[in-house]
Amino acid sequence: SASIYRFAQLSPSPPKCSLEGAMHPARLISCLCLVAFAAADLPDEVPTVQIRGVHLKDPVKMPLFGLGTWQYNSSRTELAVDLAFGMGYRHVDTALIYGNQKGVGAALKRSGLSREEYFVTSKIPGGLNHSATIAALDSCLEDLGLAYVDLMLIHFPSSFDGKGGPKARQQEWLALEAWAKAGKARAIGVSHHCQRQVEDILQVSTVPIAVNQVQYHVGMGAAPNAATDDKAYFQSHGILYQSFSPLCGPCNPPDNLELINGSLVTSIGAAHNKTGSQVALRWLVQQGIPVIPKSHISKHLKENMDLFDFALSAEEMQRLSAATSPAVGGGPSPNDSGDCGVAEQLQI
Repeated sequence: SASIYRFAQLSPSPPKCSLEGAMHPARLISCLCLVAFAAADLPDEVPTVQIRGVHLKDPVKMPLFGLGTWQYNSSRTELAVDLAFGMGYRHVDTALIYGNQKGVGAALKRSGLSREEYFVTSKIPGGLNHSATIAALDSCLEDLGLAYVDLMLIHFPSSFDGKGGPKARQQEWLALEAWAKAGKARAIGVSHHCQRQVEDILQVSTVPIAVNQVQYHVGMGAAPNAATDDKAYFQSHGILYQSFSPLCGPCNPPDNLELINGSLVTSIGAAHNKTGSQVALRWLVQQGIPVIPKSHISKHLKENMDLFDFALSAEEMQRLSAATSPAVGGGPSPNDSGDCGVAEQLQI
């Protein structure tokens, strides 16, 4: 079974709801959302890990595997979600900046699944003021055609061109909290954030930071904090550490193929009748780290979900954890993701 982390953060108590007497409309909406969220649950056959929710003391179940959609246009995303959800996927990851949320929404609508049977993650850009944050969040729901998302993340600790800073991070987070408390997200979190950036948020937060989604894959198990965005800190503070690019797909050649056909993963895979990519993904989910590999090819989609009928031995896990290649991609060096060192033009 998948590892489940113990979560230390406390979520706020939900508002007391009663059907007796009059209730302010905003409070009534909040209570109705709580009832809907309480009833929401994924199918039992979907492997999950627990994250802290916005309203409920009980954890939210997040699938351990899902479909990534970065760099897919809306039509290709729609095709990929159609294929994946037809096979049994129940989690799709998207973002406002991807420009493909309408494709996600169209495929989800066509799936015939009830809303509580699947999990949707989206993201908004960092560096936004309060009004721009709310506008971006509402745009996500409009594009997706959904009343709420299961997980909403702030995509980057500043704007992608470096506008931001501690006060801006706090302002955007509080706007996200208010939006989520209105019933529009079951859990909220961040992406590309390191310890110091999250500590800015924790100074003002009233809702748990559920997730930090960062680049993490085989080859980074022994990497320094600057590469992993302070992995140990998040795992010790009840913030789920999630992997994007779990196969190093965006990495420069030949690193982008090492976790598919490299000697380490394929030799281990041969002992389990599994592919190299399945070994690389299993290394993550066996640690309780959710993965969102991307594909629109049926064969690869099927491989990317067939991770739970085998287990890696302690010796195999150690060999994979000790690997130093492929290193983190996209940063200023193989030992630095670049996320914590983003040069910020301070603004409020």
